Amino acid sequence: MPPKPQFTREDGLYHSFCGLVSVGWLYQKIKDSFFLILGTHTCAHLLQNTLGVMIFAHPRFAVSLLEEADLSSSQPKIAHQIDEICAEYKPSVIFLLSSCTPEVMKVEFEGLAESLSRPDLPVLFVPASGLDYTFSQSEDSVLQALIPFCPIAEPDDKRVVFLGSVNDAIADDFSLEAARLGIPVAGFLPATRFNELPPIGPGTILAPLQPYLSKTATQLRNEREATVLSTLFPFGPDGTRAFWEDLAREFDMNVDLSEREAAAWERIKPHTDILKGKKVFFATDILMELPLARFLRSCGCEVLECSTPYINRRFHARELAQLEGVRLIEQANFDRQLQSITEEQPDLVVSNIITTNPLIGRGVVAKWGTEFAFMPIHGWSGVNTLVQMFTKALKRHAKLDQQGLDPIWTTGLMPSMPGQEDVIPLHQ
Repeated sequence: MPPKPQFTREDGLYHSFCGLVSVGWLYQKIKDSFFLILGTHTCAHLLQNTLGVMIFAHPRFAVSLLEEADLSSSQPKIAHQIDEICAEYKPSVIFLLSSCTPEVMKVEFEGLAESLSRPDLPVLFVPASGLDYTFSQSEDSVLQALIPFCPIAEPDDKRVVFLGSVNDAIADDFSLEAARLGIPVAGFLPATRFNELPPIGPGTILAPLQPYLSKTATQLRNEREATVLSTLFPFGPDGTRAFWEDLAREFDMNVDLSEREAAAWERIKPHTDILKGKKVFFATDILMELPLARFLRSCGCEVLECSTPYINRRFHARELAQLEGVRLIEQANFDRQLQSITEEQPDLVVSNIITTNPLIGRGVVAKWGTEFAFMPIHGWSGVNTLVQMFTKALKRHAKLDQQGLDPIWTTGLMPSMPGQEDVIPLHQ
């Protein structure tokens, strides 16, 4: 048997962004859905401030505010809010998300969701509390809630289901690439609409696009006998090539995409020239760290440490194999990381929304890792965006050095929109 990938678990008190924020991309992906969060004023404040910059249309999510009187009830009365949602938004499915306070108070969410469901409108419970779930893991919970509504495919229906939400342009890119290679596609999970969920059965090949969906993949393998593709995640030229070649092999096709990979590397050479030899330290919380670190290593970076909230030996096996020799940490202790950053002096630290600005205040070149979850970085079409997200931070810092500016000038709290300047002073 091959040796088990080695990593260290520190069980640190890691600083993780709230999983409720996943509604920011999921409500846009599942276009006939509504996300209702049972939470407090703190939850509402978080979503309003974090997602406010992304909202240009009427959003399909809301917070049902818990008051003191609600905390004594195992099933708060929110049926009238469901009526209002139905009247205004006419959704095909409502996701009822938990948050920290009602979970601590032992609200019985599954019974509440069942009591609110209607024959033509399922209300699905989604555990998403920041006590147990990281920034991106709650998407895994949403997809698990959708599994019972996926049709059961016949055993001889051998097609691929792409697992994980990506924006429509990236989804179209994957569909077109599959058609070009002759790979039959059953659909995406999640689908664009609730009634378009793909059939999944013993013949289905699940191709994960996101590295934080191990629970959904495991459940579909156990309950539907689907095959979970073991490959690199499609980030960067190396990951994208491996993804498509391994997927084609599941359909008895030998595909050589070496020229395609070489062309992609050549296209981003001005960026890889900047990255080559740079020391990078991952201290973020988005569960995308392993493939991102592998991509940077392929670019010629020295990855000093790659920490992540959770590592699944089976689901992440191929990425772990590519990171042999890198210090891999599960649930890192941030105090220890600060000491390591001070001693090892990385050229770039990829950190989370809570720690990025304090790091920059110490003179560290840091990038907000949460932005990767919102950006189109998958597949061949995402290669340029992916590499530029790293080089942009390095080039910005070099430019500030030339101008003699204090490094406490840094990026804002949300990813910049196209055409906007992303150097924003923290104070005047």
